[in-house]
Amino acid sequence: MATSLDMIFWQRVTQGDYQAFNGIYDRYWDTLLAIALKKVGDRALAMDIVQDLFVDIWQKRHSIQIQTSLQSYLVSALYFKVFTHFRREGVQQKHIDQYHLLVDTAESGEHLASAGYEEHYETLLYAIEQSVHDMPERMKEVFQLKYYRSLNNQEIAENLGLSTQTVKNQLSKGLQQIRKHMEAERLDTSLLTLIGLCLIFH
Repeated sequence: MATSLDMIFWQRVTQGDYQAFNGIYDRYWDTLLAIALKKVGDRALAMDIVQDLFVDIWQKRHSIQIQTSLQSYLVSALYFKVFTHFRREGVQQKHIDQYHLLVDTAESGEHLASAGYEEHYETLLYAIEQSVHDMPERMKEVFQLKYYRSLNNQEIAENLGLSTQTVKNQLSKGLQQIRKHMEAERLDTSLLTLIGLCLIFH
């Protein structure tokens, strides 16, 4: 659940309160920038992506529905900004190689450049959040360290006293659980492949 402070700020943002928006900006900027920097490897680019995210949020504030927590929404939205960057820059295959994607898209017939994924992204974010909520405790711990803090597998292993292989296994199982949830909700699972690019295999 979102904190009461977050909800108060967000309600004010939806009413056009720019001061409340600045409060959210100040509170989450550093966290989002750290994640973006890990993903794109360039500070100026990371700052541009996070800035663009906040511009979008302000412009779309009347239509955004926060289903779980503001932090979860912001982090999820940031990953999609990163997806969009690599997609537009035409370096998707390089990004796949970098993250050692383990999802076999060829056999499943999925396409990374799935048309219209942006249109369904709000529903997708909620599906991810619900899946994480229902994960076994250890899997959830591993997934949240990757999701919210963008730690690499070695860092997660050290934090939780696990082997890196166990971390990889938990992340893969978590991805499978999200896929099953999406299939149950009849969502396009090709979007899950995009998530794997920037979220899981790092």
